[in-house]
Amino acid sequence: MSRVNTIVWGVLATFGVFIVHESLDHNYYGSDFGPGPGFFSFWLGILLMVLSVAQIVMNYRRQAEPLPAGFIPNREGIKRMLSIMGALVASLLLMNTLGFSLTMMGFCIFLLRRLGRQSWWLTLVLAVAASFGTTYLFGLLQVMLPKGFLGFI
Repeated sequence: MSRVNTIVWGVLATFGVFIVHESLDHNYYGSDFGPGPGFFSFWLGILLMVLSVAQIVMNYRRQAEPLPAGFIPNREGIKRMLSIMGALVASLLLMNTLGFSLTMMGFCIFLLRRLGRQSWWLTLVLAVAASFGTTYLFGLLQVMLPKGFLGFI
């Protein structure tokens, strides 16, 4: 487990280097109102590198622990993970056709029934509230969402 952690944190440290490198292409100093677009990404990359190196050092200082019981999912767990990934892919493929609201409503219905096992009426109420409520909030923020074939949902 320690070796896997070291590899993962090494990849994240490399990603931090990439973020810092890309942030140097943007203006670090902004205007009189505040920092430029390179400020946040630069310090985010630095923070990611520092924390990754700290985790790598901590991995070498402690004893390797065995995997906890139930760490590797059983058949039902794998089915649930695959169903979530399939629902995400289906949502991406249907977003432009059905629109954001209908796609997210279907996504919420699927997840609540597959993973949560709520009653149908509660599932429908939560799915409608979540999908259309999110659409309403994004509308207040003037964020454009896909409308779908109906053109208004």
